[in-house]
Amino acid sequence: MSSQHSATTRNFRPDEDEYAPARDELGSRGRHMTDYLRACLRWLKADPDAALAALAPHWPPPRRYGRRPHNAGTDGKPAPARPSPSN
Repeated sequence: MSSQHSATTRNFRPDEDEYAPARDELGSRGRHMTDYLRACLRWLKADPDAALAALAPHWPPPRRYGRRPHNAGTDGKPAPARPSPSN
């Protein structure tokens, strides 16, 4: 059965330490995250130079997409080699 929604779902994975405070701030002002993000998209379309200039100090560094290598530590760098078991 096909979706009854007219808009395509969009996903993003913000860090929880960025998302939760923003959600709480918007909630304290009677706003919702979806509406805020839609407003940002509309602002970008209407005035891209102003929107991007306002966001420039808050722009996140690029993320590495895909899975970490199987031998990567939590920081994304290769984990140190394990010593071989001694017999």
